[in-house]
Amino acid sequence: MKIGVQLYSLRDFISENGLAAALEAISAAGFDGVELAGNYGMTAAELGSLFGKYGLIPFSAHIAADKIEEELPVVSALGIKHVVVPYERLDDPEVFERVADALPQYVVKLGKTGVRLGYHNHAHEFACGADRVSALADRVAGLTLEPDVFWLAVAGVDACGFINRHHGAIRLVHIKELGKDAGSVNPVTGDGRANLAEVLGLCKSIGAEWAVLEIEKTDMPMAEYLGRCAAFMKKYC
Repeated sequence: MKIGVQLYSLRDFISENGLAAALEAISAAGFDGVELAGNYGMTAAELGSLFGKYGLIPFSAHIAADKIEEELPVVSALGIKHVVVPYERLDDPEVFERVADALPQYVVKLGKTGVRLGYHNHAHEFACGADRVSALADRVAGLTLEPDVFWLAVAGVDACGFINRHHGAIRLVHIKELGKDAGSVNPVTGDGRANLAEVLGLCKSIGAEWAVLEIEKTDMPMAEYLGRCAAFMKKYC
């Protein structure tokens, strides 16, 4: 199982230092690839050149459901193998129906080019004991899931239980450490409450392809945080 970083994690760092500096830090920490969250005002060729320079694989992209069509040329040009819908208000019945009706066409269209379509959870999908992520997967044949173990923990959902239930649909997993609560600084992976060692071991055993570090906030220099997280993740991947 390879390790990567969701670039949304470094949004402030990128704003201050540029994408190249972020990729350099990610590469130096020992990560294998990146998951995109936008194109940073660059063409696919420009992005591809930077990824090549720093030896990073652009393995996935977070793209809103209503933007998938227009982003397909970039996905194809960069050789991205996973497109993941990062957020939808699935707890709203009207939104759920709209999304469930819209996604099957993209599962088929992307699948023809060897790209998988997935969904990334937060906590709201599990409000009041519901599981709208599983309900969406039941409605959309071929949909993969990218469980975010931080948000599962916040929602009171056992991540390993969720992953075991959906083991055939999981290729990517978001690794984000939980501190005191959802608003706290993210501890270094392995130093919090998200049970990450067991999660990573399980994901490796089911054949997941990528463990993806995501960060909401950290109180240490980014290079140090990335390096310490990468070292932990490599132990179990």
